[in-house]
Amino acid sequence: MSECPHARVSCLNQYELIRKYRCDTCQRVMMCTCDEDFGRRFLSHQLQMGRELELQIDVPVDLGFVPEACPECRGLPPVPAPAAESFGRTSKIKRYYWRELYFQTTLRRAKWSETHPDASPDDLKAASAAIEAEVLNEIKAKHAASPKYNFSEPSQEDVLKRYDVDVHAVDAAYSDQPTKGKLIRLGDETVSPEAYVTHLYRSQGWSVLPLESMPLHALFGVMMWLLIQDGSDPRVRMVGFGDRHTYEASGEKEPIWTLLPDDFGGRGYPKRRKKQIAKHFELFPEDREGMLWLFDYWRPMSSDLRQYLWAHRETDVDRARRIVTMLEPTHIVSILRYLVSDYWGHYLGWPDLLLQRDDEVLFIEVKSSSDRLSGDQKRWIADNHEHLKLPFRLVKLHRKPPGSQVGSAGK
Repeated sequence: MSECPHARVSCLNQYELIRKYRCDTCQRVMMCTCDEDFGRRFLSHQLQMGRELELQIDVPVDLGFVPEACPECRGLPPVPAPAAESFGRTSKIKRYYWRELYFQTTLRRAKWSETHPDASPDDLKAASAAIEAEVLNEIKAKHAASPKYNFSEPSQEDVLKRYDVDVHAVDAAYSDQPTKGKLIRLGDETVSPEAYVTHLYRSQGWSVLPLESMPLHALFGVMMWLLIQDGSDPRVRMVGFGDRHTYEASGEKEPIWTLLPDDFGGRGYPKRRKKQIAKHFELFPEDREGMLWLFDYWRPMSSDLRQYLWAHRETDVDRARRIVTMLEPTHIVSILRYLVSDYWGHYLGWPDLLLQRDDEVLFIEVKSSSDRLSGDQKRWIADNHEHLKLPFRLVKLHRKPPGSQVGSAGK
């Protein structure tokens, strides 16, 4: 029997630094020789196993390094795997070239350390910052000359038009001396765009709840802990992490040990647990009073999962409880189904405010004149149109022309 030529391979996980590839024919797993020198020098602990992204299971690498395993070595275009937007990683260069940035900065830091064996920690810190800036500028220049990745994403205007988003323009008086986060004049104060829009809607009789993502994480933790931490799940194991309350109070890392499935948060989890998820939602009452009772009953028992999700603050749990009082149970279930379908892919991008007036609710995203929708927010708008079906509006604050009146936020 001739050896398999590995004509077609699939990457197990684009977000691993040393990527692993499975042959579509023989099903054996390999790495590409173009990563061998770096991998053996810096990441030897990643060479024996790969982590399959969707299923979140460890897969042994049984072929080691094989020539021409990756798309680039095969003469194919590289597959983009942009990292999520996060603090310090909002530019597309940093999101798309995260792997190249890591490789180059690691190599240059190591070389600098070898040539400066007596350097102080402060010297190393300064050198690292200079190396990071140098590598980033070089990659920017290379991308401008010959892009490795295509950054094309739907523009804000494309998203708003495609999904028929209700957009309300509001004239606002911008401060001549804004402070961080506070841009808009409201009487004698300078407030944030969200606070300004909150004031406008409250003046029209709306009840306004500050939203974004955190109270939704708390809502998920309370209402889904029984499913996620199910002791009969064969992939649940004991995990440890730092107590969030202790860390915020003193900076100390007091451990919490609790049960969590090893594939939680990915798209493989809901596929594996489809029947259990359906049974879990059968527990939910169809009326708000019953849903609120269930929330209150599960709240103390959900503490560990909420801690894991950084939804531990009682103020966020109180806001989650208020969401239950504002939304229909069908909307609550819709939100929870959406989150459990891909938690780490869906937990960001939620609107700034939740409004209620009589039987009407409205989700609001607020943008100042120069602010743009993030990638997560554009994804949420698309997903809301396709799946969630929540009433949504974008409020855009424009600089008020001299002598004009402040505009209405819409009825």
